[in-house]
Amino acid sequence: MYKKVIWPLVFFMSLVLATVFISGFIASIVVSKSEETNYPEEQMESSSDRPEEGERIPEDSSDILILGDSIGFGVGDEENLGIGERYLDLINTEDEKERTSTNISVPSFESDDLVNLIKSAENEASIASANLIIVSIGGNDLNRLDYEDNVTLTLAFEKALKKYKGNLEFLIKEIRNLNPDAQLAFIGLYDPYSKKEPEKTRLLLEWNYETRLIVESDVKSAYIPTYELFKYHLDDYLSVDEFHPSGSGYQVIAEELDRVVN
Repeated sequence: MYKKVIWPLVFFMSLVLATVFISGFIASIVVSKSEETNYPEEQMESSSDRPEEGERIPEDSSDILILGDSIGFGVGDEENLGIGERYLDLINTEDEKERTSTNISVPSFESDDLVNLIKSAENEASIASANLIIVSIGGNDLNRLDYEDNVTLTLAFEKALKKYKGNLEFLIKEIRNLNPDAQLAFIGLYDPYSKKEPEKTRLLLEWNYETRLIVESDVKSAYIPTYELFKYHLDDYLSVDEFHPSGSGYQVIAEELDRVVN
């Protein structure tokens, strides 16, 4: 008699518990789905629609970027235009599309300094977006040789040239990593020493030769010669400091750049 009563009760309780469990499970699914469909709109954006952390998009990129030293900056130009602005005036006259330039050159820079500037993340966007990158570097490396006589001059020159060549190769490689398609233009050195330090003229020509070999090993790089342009016109093409170009000097460099690049 006892067994006949207890088994129906056990069966009934099991049925009740099963019903409660199933109802709770269904309710949790409904709530979960409801929460998914009520996410705020910004949380529903695809991760591909959001910029990666640290990604920087230039608001106003320039067609032309000028990098380098005081020559790149335009020191000595009475009109404060320099190579970049004078070249820009030439091509804006020739083309229907008006182009823009950015100059991040720093007077007194040596090739070591330009390497550090290229490595800086803050300049990556400017380098990556430019169509033409004009580089003026190496004059200060050569001008600041520490020597006492012709023997020590030769030794100092060889040491400086070796370091400069390594820096130049690194600069081209890094620029190409950021911008494989840009046209690069490297400004060669003119000779401001012929009157005061004629022994440096031979060294300057070798410097230009080594620079040209490295530059022209890159398919989209051009070497812009200036030695011949200035050779017989130093009185007109040098500024009052007898080292940096005058406005006329910068103008002939810009015209040579236009001739070679275009």
